[in-house]
Amino acid sequence: MLDYHVIGLFYAINLALYFAISLPLDFLTYQRGDGKTKENSPSFDINPIRVITFLTSLYMWLLFLFVPIDALFGFDVLRTTIFLDFEPWGTLIQILGAFLVLLATLVATWGRVSRGRRAFSWGIPKKLETDGMYHFIRHPLYASYCYYFLGFFLILQNILIIPLLLGIPGYYELSKYEEKILVDYFGDEYIEYQKKVGGFFPRFWRKDHYKFEENSEKL
Repeated sequence: MLDYHVIGLFYAINLALYFAISLPLDFLTYQRGDGKTKENSPSFDINPIRVITFLTSLYMWLLFLFVPIDALFGFDVLRTTIFLDFEPWGTLIQILGAFLVLLATLVATWGRVSRGRRAFSWGIPKKLETDGMYHFIRHPLYASYCYYFLGFFLILQNILIIPLLLGIPGYYELSKYEEKILVDYFGDEYIEYQKKVGGFFPRFWRKDHYKFEENSEKL
């Protein structure tokens, strides 16, 4: 099994990278005030799936903050709780989990850089974003959460992480809600984008991968 202190350091590096890139851009986006609100869009009903999605996301961020503190300061709370027995493949599964966590951080940060100061997460951008990470998947942020959920479970192999997996179908459902809004706003442009770019995974096998016009005013 991987050393728990190494895991804590790995989490700390990923967390620092995510915030170092995302927070300054979020601040600039807020200052700019770009993006339309979701007025006259399909109603966003509060249902159990969306509540679970919010709670699992909050739980993930608490774990993201807690694991480095727990491991690097020697509290080792998670290391002393109930583990699942994946032996003899435990270490290999942890490495796969670490890959997913790193992939999630890269997808999330690249997606955030791709948006620049545009496209509030809580609003509709004036222009459809199709470059950078959006050239490969339509929902980088939601995809990164799903990668984090699974990656956290695989790398920590702890029964306390299992609730995170409940957030994966929640983000899929949330992506479908937002796509109804984007289809209403962008019409055929977004429908064509949907056909040729994957929602949560790239479609590298498509020979007709969507060709996008250059977007201006990035930062």
